[in-house]
Amino acid sequence: DYRVTSPAVLEGLVQRSVVAPFEGYLASQRVRAGETVEEGDVLATLDDRDLSLERLRWFTTHRQRLAEYDRALAEGDRAEANIIRAQIDQAKARIQLLDEQLARTRIVAPFAGIIVAGDLSQSVGATVERGQELFKIPPLDAYRVILEVDESDIESMQVGQTGTLRIASIPEQPLDYTVERITPISEQGDGRNFYRVEARLAASIDAIRPGMKGVAKTYVEERLLIRIWTEKFTDWVRLKIWKWLP
Repeated sequence: DYRVTSPAVLEGLVQRSVVAPFEGYLASQRVRAGETVEEGDVLATLDDRDLSLERLRWFTTHRQRLAEYDRALAEGDRAEANIIRAQIDQAKARIQLLDEQLARTRIVAPFAGIIVAGDLSQSVGATVERGQELFKIPPLDAYRVILEVDESDIESMQVGQTGTLRIASIPEQPLDYTVERITPISEQGDGRNFYRVEARLAASIDAIRPGMKGVAKTYVEERLLIRIWTEKFTDWVRLKIWKWLP
C-alpha cells in the first residue's frame, strides 16, 4: 500500500466570526479563547448608557406628541393633527430602533462551540468599531481535516481517497477521513511548499478540539516496494540533472 504522509490540523467545519454590531465601548467580557459555550450564552456586553438615555429622550418626546395630538383633535385642527401624527410615528420608529440596538449590546454565542480566538479581558472600556471581530467560534460536533500535502506528493492526491489521521494528543485513537477538496494554490511554511487538502472525518470523538495537529496518511494505490522506496530520490536526481544540463 502506497500512502501519502502529511501534517494535518483539525478545523471546525463552520467557523463563525462574532463581530461588534455597532461602534461603542466594551462594558464587560464573559469568556476567552479555549472556553466552551452554549447557544445563547453571553460572550461580552457593550456599554448601553448612551442608548438608554437616547431612548428615554425619544420616549418622552413620544408622550408629548401624543398629548399634543389629543389636543389638536379636540380643537378640530386636522392639519396640525396630521403633522403631529407623523412625528409620533417617527418617535415610535426611533424607539424600536433603539430597543433593537439595546438588545444587541449583549453579544451572544450563535451556537454551541468553543472559543478559538478572542480575549477581551485587557480591552474592557476600550472602543470597538462596527464590524470589528471579537470572537471566533466553531462547533464542537463538526470538523474537517486540513492536510498540508507536499508539492511532490500532490499529483497522487484525488478527491474520494481515504486515509487515517492520528492526533498528537491522542495518538492511540486513529480517525478515518475522506478527501473532499484539493486547493489549486500552494502555500509556504516550515521551509517547504505545500497544498491544502480538505477532508471530512468519518466519525467524531469527544476528545478532539479545533486546532489539534497530527499526522495523516492517505491511501493512494498499491505499488512495488522498490518504487515506493526510490521514487522521491529518483525525482530529485532527475531534477538535479535537468538543472545542470547545458
